Order: sequence, then structure tokens, then C-alpha cells
Amino acid sequence: MKIRAFSLLELLVSAGIIAVLGVCAAGAGWKIYQASSLAVSANNIRQLAAGGAAYLVENNHTFWKYQATAPAENPGTIWWFGYETAASKSRPEGRRQFDTELGPLGGYVPAGLRPDPSFALNGRTFKPKYQSGYLGIGYNVLLGGGWAGNAALLKKYWTLDNPAEVVVFFTSAQVNNFQPPASLRNPLLEEFYGMDEREVTAHFRHHGYAMVSFANGSAGFLPMDESTRDKRLPEANVGRFAPRNDKKYLE
Repeated sequence: MKIRAFSLLELLVSAGIIAVLGVCAAGAGWKIYQASSLAVSANNIRQLAAGGAAYLVENNHTFWKYQATAPAENPGTIWWFGYETAASKSRPEGRRQFDTELGPLGGYVPAGLRPDPSFALNGRTFKPKYQSGYLGIGYNVLLGGGWAGNAALLKKYWTLDNPAEVVVFFTSAQVNNFQPPASLRNPLLEEFYGMDEREVTAHFRHHGYAMVSFANGSAGFLPMDESTRDKRLPEANVGRFAPRNDKKYLE
């Protein structure tokens, strides 16, 4: 029996068809990824906002600390997003763990917070901080008593001039170029959990917008102040809602 080989023309036509199909599949996959990321961000922010509102009602309308020291019998740190043991903090980043149920909102936020695929599936190199992280959500540090969680600096809901314009939660990330495997020549995107008037940590991952929840319970999207774009990794869309040292949307 004769074995008929493909001609060069047939091979070129076949390769062209495969290339077109590949582009179509990649486009469809990107749209699926974007929809998935949007859905996860919306779910996480919605649940955190609902839990935060319940917390305020039961705690004299005072916001929860960004971080606090755990009791001596269980040494570690109580971050706003969960409890981390002292042993976990001594591990390399990417291998640390936290328990959301033991954080200040643990009794108020229903189980169901999900890792955001924006980090692992966006085609960029990603530097994880926690094994169980990737929530992709940050908290307004000015409401939570500063980075140290100073009780005297905690905000009360009724002291906010315009709760409809004060961000509580937002899609968050940062650019890291100072902790291996990141370096000055190899900046990496990593998860992050807060923002004040100086930190550049809002993640505008939804078509150039950050998803946010406001203190009055509403939610929406905010654009980046372009002057704040982190130029160490500009395509990552990390920046701020307003120029540095401007507390717009934070107080």
C-alpha cells in the first residue's frame, strides 16, 4: 500500500487552521478567566462587607484592628483576615498559613472565601505570601488603627463624614522587588492585605478598575490614579485611588 504524505501546501493550510483555532481558544479562555476573577472578587468582597457590617453592629460600630498580638498561650498574630501562628511567621513566604475563622471577622463572614485566580492564572509571575492565601482583598488600614492596629486610632462608623465614599475592602496586590525570588531585576506581583495614604497596593485587575466596598454597604469600581501606577511592573495594574499622601476614599 502506498502511504500518501501531506504536500507542503497542505501542511501550511493545516498549520494556518490550527493557529486560527488556537487564537480563538486563547481568546475564549481569557474571557473565561476574566469572568472567573470578577466573580471571585465579587463573592469575597460581598461576604467580607456583610460580615464587617455585622461586626460593627455588635462592637459599638467600631472597626476591627488591622493586626493584633495573639494571647500568650497561642502566640502569633491576629491579622484582620485571620490568625497566624508564630511558627507560621517563621516560615518562608509562600509556605505560611492563616486561619480565617480565628480572625476578627471569623464569626461574621460565612465560609466560602475563595482564592482569586487573578494571581495564579494571569500569565504573570506570582509570588505567594501564604499557602492558603490569594484572597486578593485588602482592608483600609486607616479604619483599622494603622498597620499596628492601635486601638486609640480605630475609626467609629459615625465619625465618617461620608460613608458612601470611604472604602473598606478593595481588590489588592503589591509589586515586590526586595524578597527572593523577587529582585530589582525581577519584580513580582504578590498578594497584599491593606492600604493607607502612602502604600501603592490597590489592584486594578478588572479591565483597569479595582472592585471596592464602601462603609455604607454599597459596592462598585474605582479607577486608578495614573500618577500612582507602580512602574516596576506597570502591566500588573497596581496603584492607588488617589495620589500618595491623599486620603481620598480612605477617610
